[in-house]
Amino acid sequence: MVSQFISSDETALLGDLDFDFPEGTHAIGRLDSNSEGLLILTTNKKITRLLFQDTKPHIRIYFVMVKNIVSEESLQKLRNGGKYSYQE
Repeated sequence: MVSQFISSDETALLGDLDFDFPEGTHAIGRLDSNSEGLLILTTNKKITRLLFQDTKPHIRIYFVMVKNIVSEESLQKLRNGGKYSYQE
């Protein structure tokens, strides 16, 4: 499941859960289908603006656990905040 209510991809979504979310509910941040973590859902857009649209961006720290040996190129992408795709 991904942390979205709408997607153009064929995937399980938050809206597929058997729960009646209040109108205007949205996720702060995101989790992809192969990740774990805290997901905050809110109807308060002010919180989203404070976290993501402020003049000073907030610091994000990620802990990454890997199963196999990781290439130096992949490590550099992680260090620099570049996009990294999960492959099993």
